[in-house]
Amino acid sequence: MSQLMGGKVALELVKPNRYRVHYHILLGTKRIGEIELDHIAWRSGEAELKIDIFDPLMHNHGYGTDAIITLLEQAFLTMNLTRIYLRVQASNEKALHCYEKVGFRKEGRLQRLTESNTEEEIFLMALEKARFQNHHHLRAI
Repeated sequence: MSQLMGGKVALELVKPNRYRVHYHILLGTKRIGEIELDHIAWRSGEAELKIDIFDPLMHNHGYGTDAIITLLEQAFLTMNLTRIYLRVQASNEKALHCYEKVGFRKEGRLQRLTESNTEEEIFLMALEKARFQNHHHLRAI
């Protein structure tokens, strides 16, 4: 299996296909989460980012941030994508902080009804290749 090395975690490629790349997030040999680029649109250069760190005790250690930056480097510098977007619950302050720290910006809002018939607000966020390169002082391609 192919691996991408971050500063704190490694990403192990699970099963790629034309429209999705899915990785396990490894801390040493322990799988602590998953991250993926889904709905890859090669013509427009866009994809949707999804991440899950399984154990709440693993939150707030920078593992998610490291995994996101590592995958974004792959997306922008190797896969030559130009824009990555995501959806996040407005109430998820930790995730919002992480995404903003990496360079994502809010672009829109959605309201939806949950299964318990309460309203939930979702933020749409995105990050362009040039902003990521400037934000992280990476070489331009």
